[in-house]
Formats: sequence, C-alpha cells, structure tokens
Amino acid sequence: MTLRRLIHPMYRKLETIAHPLRYLFIEITQRCNLTCRHCGSDCSSDTQLPELSTDEWLDFFRYLNEKTDTKKMVLVVTGGEPFCHPEFDRIMAGLSSQGLSWGMVTNGFALHQDNVNRIISHGISSVTVSLDGDEKTHDWLRGKKGSFRRAAAGIKRLAQANLPFLDVVTCVHPGNLDQLDLILSHLQGLGVRAWRLFSIFPKGRARENPELLLSEAQFRQMLDFIATRRKTLAGSGFDLSFSCEGYLPKALDQQVRDEPYFCRAGISIGSVLCDGSISACPNISRSLIQGNIREDDLVEVWENRFQAFRDRSWMKTAACTECDEWNRCQGNSMHLWDDQQKCTVQCTHQVATGVPN
Repeated sequence: MTLRRLIHPMYRKLETIAHPLRYLFIEITQRCNLTCRHCGSDCSSDTQLPELSTDEWLDFFRYLNEKTDTKKMVLVVTGGEPFCHPEFDRIMAGLSSQGLSWGMVTNGFALHQDNVNRIISHGISSVTVSLDGDEKTHDWLRGKKGSFRRAAAGIKRLAQANLPFLDVVTCVHPGNLDQLDLILSHLQGLGVRAWRLFSIFPKGRARENPELLLSEAQFRQMLDFIATRRKTLAGSGFDLSFSCEGYLPKALDQQVRDEPYFCRAGISIGSVLCDGSISACPNISRSLIQGNIREDDLVEVWENRFQAFRDRSWMKTAACTECDEWNRCQGNSMHLWDDQQKCTVQCTHQVATGVPN
C-alpha cells in the first residue's frame, strides 16, 4: 500500500474542510448533436432551459479572473455538446482573453480538422472524448449513424496534436462489455494514452433503458478487466482506470484506480449550468443547486452554501443507515443520489462484492 493511500483519510478530511475550488465545469449549453440512449441530462437539438447569453458567459469569465485564483483552477467546458453552442468561438475567445486554463468534454462528432485547429488556437489544455464500442455498438448507443467514425477520426487528430492532456471515456453496458479489448487496441492504434471506464447508472434516459445497466456479475467482469489490464499495461505509458463512479472496497479500489475513491462534488469540484445555476458535479440532481450567477456571487455561494456536500450525514438513509462502510463511503458518489427514493440509487460496494451491506 502506498503512502498516499495510507494518509488518504486525513487528506480527504482536510480537503473537505479547506474545500478549494479546483475544477469548475461550465455547461455552456444543453443543445446536442446526438440523442444518446443513456444521457443523464436528456439533451436534444434544442435547449429546454433559459440559457445564459454569450455576453453573460463572457462577464462571468471576467469575474473569475478578478475574484478567484485562476492559476489553481481548471475550467472544463461541457454540455450537451459544446460545439453546438451557436457562439462557441466567442466563448473560446473569452476564455483565452482572460488567461483561463480550460478543457472540454465532447462526444467527438464535431471534431473535424477545422474545429480541432480552432480549440487549439484558443489555448485548450485538455480534451475528453467518448468512444463506446465498435462502430455498430457506438452508433447504436449514440443514436446516430457515422458517430463512431467521426469520433475516432477526431480522437486521432487530437492525439497527433500532442495536447497537454487527452483521454477517452467509455460507458460500459452489456452490449459492449465483451468489446473492451477491441476498444483498447483501437485506442492504442489512434495514439491515445489514457482511458477511463464508466458504468451506466439508472438516471436520465438510462432509467427508461434498463438494457443498458450491468448486472452485478457484469459489473465485476468490468472491474476484473480493468484490474487485469492495468497489470499488463504497467510501464507502457498507457493509463487505464475506473472512473470516480462510486465507492469500492479498499483492496479492489487500488487495483482499478490510481487515486483512492473520493467524491469531490462540492468539495473541490463545482459547476455552473447552462441557465446560470451553481452546483457541484454537473451530473447530480438539480435539487442540489445552491444559487445562480445571475443573482449570486459564486465565491460567496461556494464558501457558504455547500454544507450539504461537505457534511453528507443526510445521505445516511435506507441501506446506508446500518452500513459498516459509511465512514469511508459517505453515501457513495453524489450523482447516484435519487431524489424520488431518497437514497443512493446504486451501492457500488454491494455490486462489486455481491455481499449485501
């Protein structure tokens, strides 16, 4: 066990007390060019919310430059699909003019050479792209024919551009579970050096598509793949890991992740949603919104209204009430909280071990 893992409980406690805002997700739009079967935000070609204007975003970027230590914070532009914003160029220029460090999350459909050149010219430092199986499987999940080829071509362009950071994420479901080695080989051929795997959880559209959810045995099969391939890839320069998806037993956690499990939502991760709402991880329930930049000061909200993220005792409900793992798990990742059931929608510890809490 590394020193980092030994001191992790103390680190997590101190980080929660200090709550430095290190990552700020910027959801510039809910518009999207795909109709993914698992979308947690239920995005479409038209926005469903009163989105911030471009001028409001530019004013906010100036605010960040004036009121925060931007050298210690990374902005991650997300959506929807960022490229679908009608004035994405102005937004990129605004980020660049304020000297902000920024990256983006994209489905890859619009990563043609002109767009790759544009984001690089505006100083992008990181890109995360989705690739979810072979051509047939990826196109099925993403809801549009040709999406695999366009994403793969875009990934190759980004890899050749030698960005400071590029990684690919894959949403694992029963339809692509047996394709993981194929995806790994394909990514290596494209020049990718980092790959993260997610499982799909029952929220958003996935709630209506149960065929996307892994069984307990399939979830363990995915984790076994990660643990096994991490051993064979050691020293190769290729980083494979399980996402921040949820709490796992300590021994298993260190086999599939570089860093010990820690849900940083509202602790070091915040977000501003497309309508100006201030939240933590953009994938969590909108009931946990703490303010709006149209009316509130982000720094004040971050310092004084995020207690629910830093003291999660209110999440100790249902099966969590008597669970021996509570002190380490703290109710699991916050995006798994279900407002309707008032409990965590999935116990990843139980799924991973097959042992009820």
